[in-house]
Amino acid sequence: MSTPSTLPPRSTAAKDPTFLARLGGSALGATREMVALFQTLLAALASPFAPGKAAGAVCTRIAIRQVFFTGFEALPLVSAIAAFVGATFVLQVQLLSGALNTEMVGKILVAVMLRELAPLVTAIVVAGRSGTAIATELGNMKVNDEILGLASLGIDPMRFIVMPRIAACIVSVLVLTVYFGALAIAAGYLVGTALGGVGVENMRAGFSNALLPWDLPLFVSKGLSLGVLVGWLCCHFGLKAEASPTEVPRRASYAVVMTLLACVATNALITLTFYWIVGPPVS
Repeated sequence: MSTPSTLPPRSTAAKDPTFLARLGGSALGATREMVALFQTLLAALASPFAPGKAAGAVCTRIAIRQVFFTGFEALPLVSAIAAFVGATFVLQVQLLSGALNTEMVGKILVAVMLRELAPLVTAIVVAGRSGTAIATELGNMKVNDEILGLASLGIDPMRFIVMPRIAACIVSVLVLTVYFGALAIAAGYLVGTALGGVGVENMRAGFSNALLPWDLPLFVSKGLSLGVLVGWLCCHFGLKAEASPTEVPRRASYAVVMTLLACVATNALITLTFYWIVGPPVS
């Protein structure tokens, strides 16, 4: 005859986690994700310093091919967007402001087009076009165990896969930003001339008065930061794809969304820092 147990009966239903438990779990998950994110960046930045001249030459060739895909093949799309943005911007300024001082138009073009739209729109174009391809390619490589195969052969995936793509995104965003700004201003000037309200000398005076020595480090810092973000985040989230092929498009979409969000936030932070140092944008 069995002795009856004095222990309380076990509950078969799992208890719902409390709010603090859910909050703590979310905080731990976000912390682990941030650590993994920066581990990817640090590993990629440290990979070029590994020994092996032949490996370095191969990585350089890979980076050049990536620049061709990311930057050169994006020229038609960037050209069309820059021309339409520049023309539309000047058209809207003249329609809304009437006989606006041409020198003020030059100042506004510098403040809005060069400092804001050129780097941000370029990064958005590169992220939407090339970032999607990078995340999808790396996701497929991860699902098909190609990353594991490279590592088993002694080939560092960070050096041969991630770092060339980050470098290509940096170079492409920097060069395309300069190209975007120049073409947008040229298109805006042509539209302004057609409307009969833009003079060369006054426009040049507005440019010279609005441009500051700080614009060069602003331009470079935005190009470098946004280029790093596009390559880094798209590579990281592409490599986070799991074993299922259906995970690849989801990860690619998530990579592009997070990249766009990071680019907008970083652009705003750099702009706030710039104007905090140099003063108001138009005076």
